[in-house]
Amino acid sequence: MSSARSRSLRLPAVLLAVGLLAAACGSATGAAAKSRRAAPARATAVAGGTATYALQPTDTFNWIFPYESSAGEEPWVLAADENMWMPLYFEGSGNQPTIDQSLSLAYPPVFSDHDRTITIRLKPRTWSDGKPVTTRDVQFALDLLKAGESRVATYTPGQFPDNVASVDYVSRTTFVLHMKQSYSQQWLLDDELVQIFPMPQHAWDRESAGGPVGNDDLTPAGAKKVFDFLYGQSEHLATYATNPLWKVVDGAWYLTSYSAATGQMTMTARASYRGPQRPHLHKVVFDVFTSDTAEVDALRNGTVDYGYIPYSDLGLKSYFQSHGYTVAPWNTDYVQDAELGYTGPYAKFVKQLYIRQALQHLIDERLYLDTALHHTGQLTYGPAPDIAGDVWASPQERTDPDPYSVAAAAKLLDGHGWKKGAGGYLTCRQPGTGARQCGAGIAAGTPLRLLMDYTTPSASTAAQAEAFATAAKAAGVDIVLAPESATTMFSVDGVCPPGPCNFAIALYPLWFQNYGDMSILPIGDAQYAKGNYYGGGYYSPRYQQLLQQAVTHSGISSIYAAEDYLSRNVASLWFPTGDNQISVVSDKLHGWRPQQVFGNWLQSRWYFTKAG
Repeated sequence: MSSARSRSLRLPAVLLAVGLLAAACGSATGAAAKSRRAAPARATAVAGGTATYALQPTDTFNWIFPYESSAGEEPWVLAADENMWMPLYFEGSGNQPTIDQSLSLAYPPVFSDHDRTITIRLKPRTWSDGKPVTTRDVQFALDLLKAGESRVATYTPGQFPDNVASVDYVSRTTFVLHMKQSYSQQWLLDDELVQIFPMPQHAWDRESAGGPVGNDDLTPAGAKKVFDFLYGQSEHLATYATNPLWKVVDGAWYLTSYSAATGQMTMTARASYRGPQRPHLHKVVFDVFTSDTAEVDALRNGTVDYGYIPYSDLGLKSYFQSHGYTVAPWNTDYVQDAELGYTGPYAKFVKQLYIRQALQHLIDERLYLDTALHHTGQLTYGPAPDIAGDVWASPQERTDPDPYSVAAAAKLLDGHGWKKGAGGYLTCRQPGTGARQCGAGIAAGTPLRLLMDYTTPSASTAAQAEAFATAAKAAGVDIVLAPESATTMFSVDGVCPPGPCNFAIALYPLWFQNYGDMSILPIGDAQYAKGNYYGGGYYSPRYQQLLQQAVTHSGISSIYAAEDYLSRNVASLWFPTGDNQISVVSDKLHGWRPQQVFGNWLQSRWYFTKAG
């Protein structure tokens, strides 16, 4: 239910389409191999200390309120929030896409009444000011979500909290959700209950900074005023480290310094924290560098404990391994796809299944994975991540339904009335809605010209976009490439839907959809359901039926059916999915393995060692 729209793999120069992609193929042999070196034999753990973690240049912390805005919904933002405010159910257990019960704020839910009723009991936890976490904090959070749902990035109409009929707050530790109908227990836990973040009602239930704390959330009008106040406070980045609101946390960490200018932030361990995974370190500095070169230099100089190397610098792997570092790709449960514009000037093309299938045939995933991504990542054929050990990808999604073939793409288009004209590009010669005609809204003589936006300065993304456009030209499709900054992509493409979508294709670097930001099941319920925010306005009545089956029936077959339909229907264009990063970690820092499946740092596990 999220978008990693600003993530990029920043290489120093843009590769030149297919030719340079192929030339780079041999440069990353063994890049995915993980170092297995053990810690020094006599190393002992050190209590305290400060570790420095390198964020990538655009991975700035630009939101703090646990209900994220569309612009602030990024995995690194959620990672920071989840270390300060604990979710009811914590997504990702080690390298497995499941709920981590040990880090969850509540005990496993109890379902009854044909799964229409969910009883939830809170674990004993306290806020940083000593007040207990109670169901009043859950009530406050749910009241705010209902009041401000249209501004919350994870909200999809008809889903949580719209599908909740009522809530009973039985005691300070137990509450009961009554759903409007029976749903799959798996879906309720993995995609719905994970959205609940109890919030400190006793500190946040106010309508202004100087106003009194009351019970304003208990009325819809009051809840809206409180939501608007907190949402507005989150827009003031410069006050993140000083605003007393953000000091009241129930997690193990809180923000102690933050620079809105550079994005650098420091999180300090909470001394009074008594929950799971009590921190070993005293502080963690999350540093942001102006370039990959600057970050690699900091690794060389020993001023970064946990950083990364870009794909272009994989040749430095042996250097860092011989200088006291472990190099390990961070494989995450994400999916890379290019968003399609189902509303706006290109909708008449995008809505044609045969055009989407033809475009998919022009994407050489194996080439992109082996070259632009240097063998690091996985092939992607649908909405479910196909990583080792993940049970959610269906058998169909593990094979390519539309393999790379310029000839197959050209045949599809020719069979629907497109013929090459001047310059070798296709124009519609058979307008109409018949089986061998161009399709609704496409007039005679219309050129098959599509605008493709992609984010800079990711050379990996540019290389894939250019290779795709080159293959498309061979089939007669005119792909107009429009490299844009992340900021522009956010402000232009990022507001679609409701649209109109002024693009045919929008490609963001590394990955687009990440399950684990309020969603575990990869059934596309947030990205492609009716009223979606991240699917470019995609809508299919058949998919809605399959989605309804997946969310109301237990078992994996209905989940597979929804995934398979999106895959074969080419709801988005599927691209290979790169790893989160190639991590470079000091051998003095331990506890960071396994790297969490949804990209959470889990810095409470980290600790330094020294020679005994």
